[in-house]
Amino acid sequence: MSLNGNLEHLPIVDVIQLIHGTRKSGILRIVGRKGESQLVFKEGYLVGASHLNNSLRIGDLLVERGVLTQDVLDRAVEEQSQAGRERRPLIVTLLEKGVVEAKEAYGALQALIEKTIVDILTWKKGTFELKDSLEMAPDDYRFYPESLSQEINVDTQGILMDALRLFDEKRRDGALAVESEEEAAELSADDLGLADLDQLERKIPGVFTSLDDRGSAGPSSPPPPKPGGAGSRGAQGGVEPSPLESRFEGAAAALSSCKTPPELSVVVMSYVAEVFARSLTLVVRGEELIADKGIGILAPKGEGATRPLGFRISLAPPSLLREAVQTGELFCGACDLVVKGHLFSQLGTPSSSKILLLPVRSFGQTVFVIFADFAGRAEMPVPVELLQKLSNQASAALEKLLYRK
Repeated sequence: MSLNGNLEHLPIVDVIQLIHGTRKSGILRIVGRKGESQLVFKEGYLVGASHLNNSLRIGDLLVERGVLTQDVLDRAVEEQSQAGRERRPLIVTLLEKGVVEAKEAYGALQALIEKTIVDILTWKKGTFELKDSLEMAPDDYRFYPESLSQEINVDTQGILMDALRLFDEKRRDGALAVESEEEAAELSADDLGLADLDQLERKIPGVFTSLDDRGSAGPSSPPPPKPGGAGSRGAQGGVEPSPLESRFEGAAAALSSCKTPPELSVVVMSYVAEVFARSLTLVVRGEELIADKGIGILAPKGEGATRPLGFRISLAPPSLLREAVQTGELFCGACDLVVKGHLFSQLGTPSSSKILLLPVRSFGQTVFVIFADFAGRAEMPVPVELLQKLSNQASAALEKLLYRK
């Protein structure tokens, strides 16, 4: 059975009951303004969930409840990751190792599913699709239901009733913000081009293409921002602004004149390249980042933004990249193993481990992240406040751009 539609026409509660009643297996993928959540079914029973953008995991809840220590969880995750084709869902791994009781494990799983459903209940708009395959299930439920010594089945109707009760209580107590009609109408996956990106598979002529009304991220990209008028600022304070402060005015002016998201990303990336030896736009696409255009990577910096690189980085493992996408906060400091393994392997290892991650968001969603490092050059002071200010202005410009669209 193919099941897909819109939450405006068929509420999530009805969708869950339909899948349960027809005893279907697969992943129910729900996409809304805030991002994506997933519910995993086996023969109509809920066996797993991916809370909004995978922001909450079963292991986190077990640690939070005092069932596991972080050290025990880390060892289980490491063992799970090295199991290859014998890999089990984390909850099964923990049960088979005997480090958690079945009652505690199922309690945490039920809490994760309930939290996911409660969050979806706040969405006024969104789309859903049931995929028969478990290949893309969260927490490696794609290996389920192979022969396991532990069965995972929880009471679907019971979870649904508890989720509805929690939703009503939280809404009554003012602890839950229900999405307004205006918010729901402001931004969708189609507006951001995420729906189109899902169809790109491995062919990436420019991952921003679906966001560009003119269909090309290349010719529309502006040149790096030129220095703006800094004389008045110097006159007011009696101190001449630094070259970077002067160029900031030019970058801010360029942002306001951008007509497409690709143009906007190049403006931000070009300003970052004033400080760092190389910079790269990483576009957020579901649970991964796609490497778009770069400066100082395929050609000297003076040639500006070059063609998209096209490699992908998973946001599933904990990393600085995932934190930047989820929080929208600037990071400037030493890189982690994910950056070393996925970015440096593609770009080459720099002489300094210091990196920049500069997220640009729209309506609470990170749309792209600018990555930068010093390559083979010596480090120089990083104007964090100016970069944060530029990120804020770029986010505001992107929201206006998408609102007009």
